[in-house]
Amino acid sequence: MRTPFVFTAVAVTALAGCATAPADPVNEKLDPNTAITVTVITQPVELVAESPRGSSTDPFAYIAPFETNKMGERALFLWVSAPQYNGPIEQPKLLCDGQPVGLQPVSGDFTQFNLSQPPYQVPAPWSGQWYFRLSDDALKCLAGAQGVALETHGTQAGDSERFSAPRKSMASLEAFSRRY
Repeated sequence: MRTPFVFTAVAVTALAGCATAPADPVNEKLDPNTAITVTVITQPVELVAESPRGSSTDPFAYIAPFETNKMGERALFLWVSAPQYNGPIEQPKLLCDGQPVGLQPVSGDFTQFNLSQPPYQVPAPWSGQWYFRLSDDALKCLAGAQGVALETHGTQAGDSERFSAPRKSMASLEAFSRRY
């Protein structure tokens, strides 16, 4: 009579071992060419256009923090990507709970960080991307914000857009900030 009980207990234990743990939204990777460790979130935070758009335009912008670590010398940055259809757009403005986030632009591209590949891939060929230094305070604001918005302004009239993300979309920012 005990055999079915033992079999059931073993089967339940074995199946429980097969359950996958929740994926960590933060990932560290070593740049194979420069030996710099890069900490990223697995999926950039997606911000959605607040105004109605045509079906042929991209309604998404993205933000994502990353940290470089070169032999203990750490630096914190923010990657931003937004669509640009009618030519280049000006540097975007990031808002945390409606307040501007002071971001220091980093000139150039990802090679400024001594990386052989960018920390995040450009989502579409028509997307622009920018890199900024990110302060600890700005990261804390983004991680705890009820909402984040990104404002873009083009060189032509009517090229301004606002993208936003609610609190529930920013869990990965919170996980990233807990590492600091």
